[in-house]
Amino acid sequence: MKPFLPFLLVPVLGLGGWGLSALAPSPDPLVMPSVLSLDAPPALGVALPPPPGDGPVPVSLEALLPMAESEVVQLAAEQPPPEVSAILVIGRQRLAQINGTPMVIGESLGDFRIADIEADRVLFVQTSMGHQRWVPLNDR
Repeated sequence: MKPFLPFLLVPVLGLGGWGLSALAPSPDPLVMPSVLSLDAPPALGVALPPPPGDGPVPVSLEALLPMAESEVVQLAAEQPPPEVSAILVIGRQRLAQINGTPMVIGESLGDFRIADIEADRVLFVQTSMGHQRWVPLNDR
C-alpha cells in the first residue's frame, strides 16, 4: 500500500488548494495605467503628448512607412561579406570557418546565409537583397 501513497497525495493536495482558493477573498480588479507619453518611432525623434480624452494620437505618415528601396540598397551595400578563414570538405560533408565560427550550408550569419561551400570558396546569399556572392578563402 505504501507505493500508492504519492499517487493519493497529489489529488488530496489539489483539492485542498482548490478549497483554500474558494475561501480566499477575491483580489481587487486590475486598473489600466494612464498614459503620460507615447514612445514614438525613431523617425519622429520626439515623445508625443497624450491626446485629450480618448482620441487618436496624430503620427506622421512618413514615420510609419517602410524605407525607400534606395535606402535599403544603400544599407545592404554597406555590409561587407563575412571573412572565410578555413574550409573543410570531406565527401559530402562541408564545413567553413567564417568570422572564426564553424558553419555549414544553410546557416546564417547576420544578413548572409551560406548557400554552398566549395574547396576554395563559399557562396553567400544576402537575405535582404537576394544577391549571391562567392567569397574566396583568405590564405594567410
